[in-house]
Amino acid sequence: MSGETRSGGFFSGVLLGVLIGATLTIALAPEGSDDLRETLRGKAREASGRARDVAADLAERAVVLAGDVKAGVDELYQRGRSMVDEATMDGLDGVAGKE
Repeated sequence: MSGETRSGGFFSGVLLGVLIGATLTIALAPEGSDDLRETLRGKAREASGRARDVAADLAERAVVLAGDVKAGVDELYQRGRSMVDEATMDGLDGVAGKE
């Protein structure tokens, strides 16, 4: 799970760097380069759209993973509950047998 977090952080850092670089390039480009600015804006929009898609995919995977974890926890809880109930019954049977 921490590997997924690190890769998500890495991707976020790369995306942030690309967006900052594109913004600075647009801001610092000479006045006569309207075509370059428009191209860079288009690329920034594409990158933003891809980032949204990746974020949506990651969110969906997180929901699935959370469901899997919950199912595992529920199963462990039920096992523990059964063990406690069984131990309680064994203890009661032992006490009843001594009387």
